[in-house]
Amino acid sequence: MQNILNLYDTKTTYLAGSVLDKDKLRRGETGKAEACILLANKNSKQALEQDFRNILQALSIKRFVYDINKGGKDDDHHNMKIVMQLIKPESKLLYKKSLNLDSIHD
Repeated sequence: MQNILNLYDTKTTYLAGSVLDKDKLRRGETGKAEACILLANKNSKQALEQDFRNILQALSIKRFVYDINKGGKDDDHHNMKIVMQLIKPESKLLYKKSLNLDSIHD
């Protein structure tokens, strides 16, 4: 992960605060980003809660990006790539189930 971050250092924006805050996402120009990386606190004593938090953040970011780009002509920007660190292996299945695309395109 460190190698990836170093490689794209000049193209990387770090956001402090909650990604549930649309103003923070706008300020970071998240709608123009190709991908978003969400890291977990792997030392957390509440691993499942940490995973749930990252999944909620990923869904919030994907929704935000979809909403601001849905009127554009470039369909690739409707669906942002999310690189997400999860602690529990079973959390990956939960994330995939939460990507019910029918509800995103309402």
